[in-house]
Amino acid sequence: MALTNTSTAAGGLGRTIGDAVIAFNHVNVMFPLVTVQQAAQGSNHVNFSDWTKLTSGNVTAATQATTTTAVAITTAARTATISEHVIASTVSDLVLMGSGDDIKGQAGTALGNAVAAKLDDDLIELGKAFSQTECGAGTALALSHIFGSMRQMKSAGAPMPYNLVLSPKQVWGAKGLISLLHDDAVTGSNAKPMSLMGSKGDEAFQVGFVGSIAGFNVYWSDQIDEDVSSGGDAAGFAFSQGAIGLGVGAEGLFRVREERDEMLRAVNYVCTGFWGEIEIKDAYGVYVLSDVS
Repeated sequence: MALTNTSTAAGGLGRTIGDAVIAFNHVNVMFPLVTVQQAAQGSNHVNFSDWTKLTSGNVTAATQATTTTAVAITTAARTATISEHVIASTVSDLVLMGSGDDIKGQAGTALGNAVAAKLDDDLIELGKAFSQTECGAGTALALSHIFGSMRQMKSAGAPMPYNLVLSPKQVWGAKGLISLLHDDAVTGSNAKPMSLMGSKGDEAFQVGFVGSIAGFNVYWSDQIDEDVSSGGDAAGFAFSQGAIGLGVGAEGLFRVREERDEMLRAVNYVCTGFWGEIEIKDAYGVYVLSDVS
């Protein structure tokens, strides 16, 4: 048992302290972007329907009063199985009584943030599974790869809006998105003024981020692997909402509880997430692996 005692929670013991500085993950990136369905009471599974695309080839020219051949409407069930995702901490009475930190008030927030990061991580892992790809290992990101992702999703009939989720290095690194929007190269012996790619370059230069580009809403997550297979590549991806499904537990997504342990003279704090994730439609997503080394 990992017990939070006076040695591990020494930051606020016996002191009057200022605001606690808690290292939080950047979370709640994916939840608003995917298809979410809550399980019914008494069930721990959620099914999502994947409809096979009908094309112009399924439509035939017909003459009046003739029989038309029926076309089968095909669907597949994609099942998300709800499971528990748990983090717990046991805090001794001496810590609770002697700490200037509001451990009791902040423990739930810190644990909840970790579970929310795990939710993002689970959903982001599905981005690696998209069979359609752009860029590739050892290749720096280019605007052509972003437009290429758009092309593949449009060809699949993926509905808008489209989302582009990148790692910090894929956004702000030397080979990232921001670097594609400005040019500060040196010509000869004289440095030329920085040139920006229109309003998007100006937005990137002023606020350090672009909220949208090339028809995609842009997001970033620190849960994205930036060293895939130890090759210095980051595992970003583009997708439409229908690509990924999230099944939520019948009683909600998160739960935080505290439990008194008198034998241990301590309090147990437990945060549990209830969810299951599944790829619904592979063609609605594109894996954007790019070099960030």
